[in-house]
Amino acid sequence: MRLFIAEKPSLARSIAAVLAKPQENYKLYIKAGDDFVAWAAGHLLEQAMPESYDEKYKHWNVDDLPIFPEIWKMLIKKESKDLFDNLKKLPKQADIVVNAGDCDREGQLLIDEILEYCNYKGEILRILISDTNPEAVKRLSIVSNLIRIFTATVRLLLLIITLIGCMELI
Repeated sequence: MRLFIAEKPSLARSIAAVLAKPQENYKLYIKAGDDFVAWAAGHLLEQAMPESYDEKYKHWNVDDLPIFPEIWKMLIKKESKDLFDNLKKLPKQADIVVNAGDCDREGQLLIDEILEYCNYKGEILRILISDTNPEAVKRLSIVSNLIRIFTATVRLLLLIITLIGCMELI
């Protein structure tokens, strides 16, 4: 089974529209033939605040910088829990996951973060969609996930910003 994960519900509906019939609509995903199409709604995960690594970081102090955690923690955003719980179950059933995040580094990163958090080890492909018109979506092809370099560059930027404690750089 293939699982498409779109960045937004509207894109998920456009993808599902060009997949096999019959289709069943559920609250947080669409079953299209043997495929599933689910969606995020922006970033469902966020970097843990410094105090989650050590209480001494609860109050900002320039002498504590830079902060180098051994393992960078990601947390599920409270407002995204239902959506994330849905996305956590579906990859376990998938042979292939297709990343349908937006056509930029952030779009790549937010779907990759979900899959990494869920410890998904299967095949991951990428589809780049900028036009959600069903005719345009039909013409697109799924590509191998060579674009994951986007994930590395965005993650590096976020870690650098965290290390120097300066969110104004974004």
